[in-house]
Amino acid sequence: MMGAPSRILLSLTIVALAQTTVLAYMVLDRVRLLASGREITLPVIPVDPRDLFRGEYARLGYDVGSVPLRLLEGPRPRANAAFYVVLEKMPDGSWQAVKMTSELPQEPASPDRIALKARSSYAWPQDGLRETAVRVRYGIESYFVPEGQGRKLEALAREKKLASLIAVDGKGNAAIKGILIDGVLQYEEPLF
Repeated sequence: MMGAPSRILLSLTIVALAQTTVLAYMVLDRVRLLASGREITLPVIPVDPRDLFRGEYARLGYDVGSVPLRLLEGPRPRANAAFYVVLEKMPDGSWQAVKMTSELPQEPASPDRIALKARSSYAWPQDGLRETAVRVRYGIESYFVPEGQGRKLEALAREKKLASLIAVDGKGNAAIKGILIDGVLQYEEPLF
């Protein structure tokens, strides 16, 4: 029979192991995405905010961050639910939204098409309203940079010289792998 101190120690050990397992899964999942996710490059439009605890970061916007409602196929996604935006590579190398669905598209793999998991930045427009697009976030809208680099990136974005290298897995999850300036990788996200 276990005494109270032994039960408490066992309980604390189990809780610590569970927390460590969850954190390890989160880190390994991110490493897997960055190491093996398919890469696409998206031009960005940053703003230069700061985070009190993490430092300076560039807030990134993308042309594919506004998706025309006419591209929605099937039912409208539920409020706060994830949905998917299919991007297609254009002849000039840019990516453009071509379809939006509430379920992960089951299309054959193609080097010129990719699905990104998204969430609405705002409430979905109601039927009958004049809005023709929905603002979306993909989880790739901010990138932490060394102190003093945010304004430089903002200026480069205004000059259309800045792009994000994005890794995307088979489930549509995306992560910033790096930042390109004039097509050359300048900032690379470390795996750990």
